[in-house]
Amino acid sequence: MLDYFFCIFCFLSALNLKIKGLDEFFQDYMELDNTNCIKGIFIWLIIFHHKTVYGINKNYLYKDITRNLGQKIVSMFLFYSGFGILESIKRKGFIYTKSLPIKALVLFLKSQIILFLFFLANIFILENRVSLKLYCLSVIFKSSLGNSNWFAFTIIILYCYSFLSFRFIKNQYFIGIIIMTIICLLHIILVYKFYYPKIVFAVDTVLCFILGLFYSYLKIYLDKIIMGNDLNYFLFITITIFIYYKVFSITTLFFISITNVLFALIIIFITMKVQFNNDFLKFLNSHSYSIYLLQRLVFSIVYKKQIFINSDFIQISFEFTAIIYISSIFDKCTTFIDNFFRRYSHKNGNNNYILIEEVNFNNIIHSNLISLSSKN
Repeated sequence: MLDYFFCIFCFLSALNLKIKGLDEFFQDYMELDNTNCIKGIFIWLIIFHHKTVYGINKNYLYKDITRNLGQKIVSMFLFYSGFGILESIKRKGFIYTKSLPIKALVLFLKSQIILFLFFLANIFILENRVSLKLYCLSVIFKSSLGNSNWFAFTIIILYCYSFLSFRFIKNQYFIGIIIMTIICLLHIILVYKFYYPKIVFAVDTVLCFILGLFYSYLKIYLDKIIMGNDLNYFLFITITIFIYYKVFSITTLFFISITNVLFALIIIFITMKVQFNNDFLKFLNSHSYSIYLLQRLVFSIVYKKQIFINSDFIQISFEFTAIIYISSIFDKCTTFIDNFFRRYSHKNGNNNYILIEEVNFNNIIHSNLISLSSKN
């Protein structure tokens, strides 16, 4: 029955689907509306992926799909974030770069609210003991109370790295990208070895962020080549898919990271020909970050308290509804953080907050793409 629910989501995602004909391409494939829909698809895939961890013993087709995707499900979030940051730096310059630490701070504060909710749930609902040491380690993302701390840590640290990489680089974007690449490679090595020892998923998507930076820098040239005609297009996508399947089964950190990068490229190539654009996906994306972090809370409570319904279809419908409802309420209740920084900015006589006003918890990962809607 869950496979039927999965198919319903596929159908809803395909509403208003558009496909280009021979030698035709969507020139706006990286515009905000289009990228929001792609993120909307992957956010519901993430929910299905995590659903398999909580009490699903039957063999469902969607389990095989999400299991094979693995960390690739979050690849596009990192790619679009890297792309959006460089696009915003190119358009707004140093004033945008200065806002990156504030973006990281906003994300950190809201991630701590999420952490506290997990703490309360563990104590009063799940009846788990939480030591002071575990809570403190979770605050610095070294451990977790059930929330996806590694993801918040990765996004926050990438914002900080971006600030350091482009802080003293004026219009020399390639140098900034190289600096960022070196920092991220060191990050992968050190985090994998010391901070999250041998936890591959904590670092294997970082290169997708770097890919986004390079793609932003080279996009004009890549579009001319890849979208020059169908022969070039299918040559590029075929080669990428071929390499992807050649390295897909290799389970070392390096090759897992490469497959995530290749997967992101394949999705980008597909969006050149296929366009998803409907309100359902945009709605999911508008609450993407809170959905990502709060879904585990809902699944944990349902599984621990054995809130089970005889019908799998009704069960997953109830869980999805609860996740989306709680995420929506949370987003509305945490706007005070954005309002605080907005008032603080005006009080100090500058307009820097205009650059971070889109950095609300609904869409923190890709808030940088807001400027893309006014492209050309």
